[in-house]
Amino acid sequence: MVKGDKEGIVDSMDNFIKVVGINEENCINCHQCIVVCPVKVCSNGSEDVVKFNNHLCIGCGRCIEACIKSHGGIVEKSARFPVDDSADFINDLGDREQDIIALIAPSAQSNFDLEKLISALKIIGVKAVYDVSLGAEITVACYHEVIKSGQAKLPLIAQPCPAIVKYIEIHHPALIEYLAPIGSPVHNVAVYVKSLHPDSKLAFISPCLAKRREFQDSKLISYNVTFQSVLKIFKDKDINLQLLENCEFDNYISAGIATNFSIPGGLKECYLYKYPDTPASAISKIEGPIVYEKYLRDLEKAIKKGRPNLPLIVDILSCRTGCNMGAGCINHHKSIDEIENAVASRSELAIKNEKVNQQLQAFLADVIQHHDFSYHYYKDLSAYNDIKIPNQSELHQIYTKMNKLDERDFRNCAACGYNSCWHMAIAIFNDLNKVENCHLYQEKELLREQEVLNNMIEEYVTLNEQLQEEIAERHQQEQLLVQNSKLSAMGEMVGMIAHQWRQPLSSISTIAGNLKVFIDLDMYDQNQFTNLLDEINNHAQYLSKTINDFRHFFKPDNPKNVAFINDIIDATLGIIGKSMEYRNITLERDYLFVTPIYTYPNELMQVFLNIFKNAIDALTDNKVLEPAIYIKGYEQEGYQIVEIIDNGGGIPEEIIGEIFNPYFSTKGPAIGTGLGLYMSRTIIEEHCGGELRAYNHDRGACFTITLPLQC
Repeated sequence: MVKGDKEGIVDSMDNFIKVVGINEENCINCHQCIVVCPVKVCSNGSEDVVKFNNHLCIGCGRCIEACIKSHGGIVEKSARFPVDDSADFINDLGDREQDIIALIAPSAQSNFDLEKLISALKIIGVKAVYDVSLGAEITVACYHEVIKSGQAKLPLIAQPCPAIVKYIEIHHPALIEYLAPIGSPVHNVAVYVKSLHPDSKLAFISPCLAKRREFQDSKLISYNVTFQSVLKIFKDKDINLQLLENCEFDNYISAGIATNFSIPGGLKECYLYKYPDTPASAISKIEGPIVYEKYLRDLEKAIKKGRPNLPLIVDILSCRTGCNMGAGCINHHKSIDEIENAVASRSELAIKNEKVNQQLQAFLADVIQHHDFSYHYYKDLSAYNDIKIPNQSELHQIYTKMNKLDERDFRNCAACGYNSCWHMAIAIFNDLNKVENCHLYQEKELLREQEVLNNMIEEYVTLNEQLQEEIAERHQQEQLLVQNSKLSAMGEMVGMIAHQWRQPLSSISTIAGNLKVFIDLDMYDQNQFTNLLDEINNHAQYLSKTINDFRHFFKPDNPKNVAFINDIIDATLGIIGKSMEYRNITLERDYLFVTPIYTYPNELMQVFLNIFKNAIDALTDNKVLEPAIYIKGYEQEGYQIVEIIDNGGGIPEEIIGEIFNPYFSTKGPAIGTGLGLYMSRTIIEEHCGGELRAYNHDRGACFTITLPLQC
């Protein structure tokens, strides 16, 4: 008979079994997993890889599909993947002393040819196969009995969906007592099948990942094997379903209307069919994201306030398409009509035979009388939900860090993956995200960097004027040389800025134009818009990085500081690297200095820049077919040595002794000033206490910079 008593809310907090795995190496930090996640706070986007808390994950599997889409539909590249019991299932099928019984979900009929699926399961060693639709018939009958007898607290919240159950246990523990005291369809058919095969293990052939969590609680079913895994098993065993004969279920009585249980509202349709005196308005049907965003919160408030017109039963599912297209399904390429037609057709056929329906009713009356289908494994898991809500002062601090300073800054654009700026702030407050992932923050930072660059240009114009006046007044040749060198470097750098920025700015302009066209043509697609906005963000971050590199190079102050030669070389290449790339110059690096030195980083950048620029000019002027620059660095007897070699043909012997003289240039007065190498030697030898020399290597020209470890 049906027992309605629960054994109370379990205080102990078991570890949740995993249903979603993550391959961090494949994560591209796109945050699409956060966008689709109904919980959101189970994901951590504060680092370069989005991780998640398994104890807050309800196992709906939406993140897996979103991740696959983010990787162009290539499953192997996805960072998220489903976890089920298929490996143990296959391994245990080989045990001849242990029978395994398969329980097939109602949604299988929209994923497979049902009768051939049964044949294939028996070929791989399954002892018998039962229809979980029969368990759905038991579920509907038991719901009616506990409602009629007063054993259920109303409104009764249906619990076939384990993702919904876990969400309620974690986030709405006040609703736990309203969860149905009856097991899910697969639980109920398992109770029945166990009475027929007490020594067998049961395997659920499943559309759902979260069922693994349900079985962890009840211990009644040993394996949750998704349709995806079943299909892979058949392929691995070279089983072609189309070539198999049809085979029937082993249950002696067939399910009726409940074969449609997997569709949205399937429970409601079954209940009203069997108990037509029930008003349709007494059963609420709800599924999809609104369950988490609004419905359960509103239901809890309505119950607490004792509002009228509460439903008798809540037919509730996590997936918008019901169980027919769950996370473990293989039919996502089919249309909704095609899928639901397969389910509805079987249901219509099942209820046509009046004799079979009478047999089913007799079976249900008997099985309910002699079996216990109660379910009492619900737990209050709200302790896992330890999210802290910031107060107004703390919120203000977070918003300030996010550059949200006035009302217009609160766009609630959801580009970060959350529903609103407030939710994003909560995630940041709980160290589950960072301000850098806010698009407004990135936008304002870019504008700020642009303003800094403009101010820098104005500062350098002013500085140039001051230096020109000082040069005119003092007539000092050394200062004149330094100023001319700086002006030359600035001219080249402005050209590099334009070169570095041209392609990203063009891309941003193109994407923005495309977005406007899509809006004008009313072709809005959220995923497409999100991807295009991500591209703009990537270009903006690249521009921001470029600004930082140039900004560092042009700092007006020139302090002596502790620095790694690696970092100085890399920063210089960050400025001039694109010039090499556009000229198809191969860059080979072989340096790793582990000891920092006390030196002038800004001035050393100017030295490296001069040498690299000369090498690029030589390779270009001499039209070298396979141009290359080699950078080698090493430590030797208290010195750090950097060798820069190009294959541009070397320096003519007749001028190699003059290249460090002031105003000496081979480029002509319209192009070169003749100050670059002169200033480079001055910086290395007079400022840094080192040595700069040039000679011809067997590959070409070689400039060697020697710097003391201690100066």
